[in-house]
Amino acid sequence: MAPRTNIDLAAHLVELCRAAGLSGHEAPVRSLLRKVWRPLVDELSGDRIGSLWGIRRAARRPAGRILLAAHMDSIGMLVTRIQDGFLFFAEIGGIDARVLPGALVQVHATRAGGSTPLAGVITSRPPHVQTADEKRKVTPVPELMVDLGLSAAQTASRVQIGDLIVFAQPPVRLGSDLLMAPALDNRASIAALTGCLAQLRGHALQWDVIAAATVQEEEGFAGAYSSAFAAHPDAAIAIDVTFGRQAGPPEWKTFKLGEGPTVSFGPNLHPQMGAALMEVAASNAISCPRDVMPLHSGTDAYAMQVSRAGIPCGLVSIPLRNMHTPVEVVALADVEQAAQLLAKFVLALDRKFRARLKVHA
Repeated sequence: MAPRTNIDLAAHLVELCRAAGLSGHEAPVRSLLRKVWRPLVDELSGDRIGSLWGIRRAARRPAGRILLAAHMDSIGMLVTRIQDGFLFFAEIGGIDARVLPGALVQVHATRAGGSTPLAGVITSRPPHVQTADEKRKVTPVPELMVDLGLSAAQTASRVQIGDLIVFAQPPVRLGSDLLMAPALDNRASIAALTGCLAQLRGHALQWDVIAAATVQEEEGFAGAYSSAFAAHPDAAIAIDVTFGRQAGPPEWKTFKLGEGPTVSFGPNLHPQMGAALMEVAASNAISCPRDVMPLHSGTDAYAMQVSRAGIPCGLVSIPLRNMHTPVEVVALADVEQAAQLLAKFVLALDRKFRARLKVHA
């Protein structure tokens, strides 16, 4: 594959969303990122559980170290029981069960060796045969099944307990700048991290940069814990998604798509990291609404903050509609602006910034 330093982020994001990468099974995404990141960094490394690190070295020593972390895992399902050719399943991560009936899926069947993708659909009970009470309720996940269109014998010969089930909804462009796809949480942030690395290429840096595509965020932040411990950074920024403006949620809890990534403030986040991000945004005319996290953020920032003796953390988030469904939606402009914000922030880091983060008695 020819080296790519000029990245088409829209095409890259579509590639990322097409790659299966459920929590704990991120290898397809990691393989793709290795190829894309290799010409953008000085070194590729990772932890023993699958996180990928792209490392840019500072031009001079000694140097500070900043960790930029975005999780690459996604929600999905795995087979728990096979009955009469149908597959019962459990969730990986928190799925919105309301949208599961009728969803297109792909089962990664392993009984015959390797991993054979099988097309399927989650069954949906016709409204004609539902009671009035059933129509008002969400069908519990344990009552849903995947139909592969195969006989019981064919299914049993191909699928086994524990096989993975991923959403198969293909990415679709909506309007001029929106993208709808499964796994945009958090592949949109991975694309922004790639864009950041591309923008840093050719620049002499004052700080080391560790770009981490972390694993298992949806099931407990494992990759953030291990990456933060190994990197031992002076500061860290988590990149994730936040709630996009849509019908239903209160307006004050959501953010318009296309108006930039958010910068978060709250007890889980170092106030000087948030302030510095906003300063960089203002000086570079990047629109960044302020977001509030009164509890811990539910992102990799939480895990990184408590690593070793504590790491000052910031959080940059991309607004996303329909979170934890197969039809998540982001604005490509927000992904581009998140990449720009991260790159400009890194380029603004100097030797004085570590003193700004110190806690004074």
